[in-house]
Amino acid sequence: MYNCPYCGKDCVNEAAVNIYLNMVEKFFKYQNKESKITFERYPTVGEVGECKETGGRIYLCPYCKKPFKAYYEKDKVTITCPNCNETLCIPATNRTFC
Repeated sequence: MYNCPYCGKDCVNEAAVNIYLNMVEKFFKYQNKESKITFERYPTVGEVGECKETGGRIYLCPYCKKPFKAYYEKDKVTITCPNCNETLCIPATNRTFC
């Protein structure tokens, strides 16, 4: 069981975690660390829930398998896991460039 990074409760969707971790295995199988294409080089973070108290989205890192508060940086398509410092791509639906 994963604890919510916002409130510490059970806000993480375990089914979403399982689906994401199974899916991201394929990424690592075909990962191209030398590619100039960001999404071939870094895995996309898993969006695995929403805090029931704050409404904040919850991301899961495929490296350390720990949830963290969702965030993005303007004009960037990657973020850094606050738990293990690995580089991750943000989900396509969350990219904001304006």
